[in-house]
Amino acid sequence: MFRSSVHLLSRRTLLGIALAAALPVAAFAQAGNAASSSAGAGSPHASTAAPKKSHATSMRPKPGGSPQVKSVQAALNRKEHAHLAVDGVMGAKTRAALEKFQKAHGIKPTGRLNEATEKALGM
Repeated sequence: MFRSSVHLLSRRTLLGIALAAALPVAAFAQAGNAASSSAGAGSPHASTAAPKKSHATSMRPKPGGSPQVKSVQAALNRKEHAHLAVDGVMGAKTRAALEKFQKAHGIKPTGRLNEATEKALGM
């Protein structure tokens, strides 16, 4: 009997700890959403400036990505086994793979597509 009581107590204790850890996180998330939606135009907490975008998201094309970047990614995957996602987004991995390809083929490593790089990629 004592053994099962300890086991039950342990389960209850673990459940209590798990709930105690999860509830503040959920409450914080709700409070953050409520604060951002309640700061309307007439609110003293309303921001007059546009929300800041990170560099990575502001440079991304619309959903579906750029067809030209998709072609570059596919060509780098074929020629250099770059293992890039063909998503049309000129991200850090695509730029680094492009620079590596350019260096290997005697092209100035800019990380940007140019005529010499297109020719070397067979585009």
